[in-house]
Amino acid sequence: MTTISILANVQIRDYEQFMAVFTTNGKAARQRHGCQRAQVFTLPAPEQLVILFDWSSRADFEGFLADQTVKETMQASGTVGPPTFTFLTKTAELPA
Repeated sequence: MTTISILANVQIRDYEQFMAVFTTNGKAARQRHGCQRAQVFTLPAPEQLVILFDWSSRADFEGFLADQTVKETMQASGTVGPPTFTFLTKTAELPA
């Protein structure tokens, strides 16, 4: 099975509020829909995050986005507007 990587740009109101939901209800929802890994990165703007996801398939990710409970979870996390998603294609993996 091929894993896909997705880069999300997320605007939030409050980091602590976001992480409290992202690591609990958000984690459960991601796992239900095939998410294999999530890495959260902060940017110089404190209200802006970049999240790198590894997902089992694009169809599973799209099922995640269509899930009404996911939309409610995003609202509860203090996400401002919908995240933007970029689908990444790995072209090489090199040793350090």
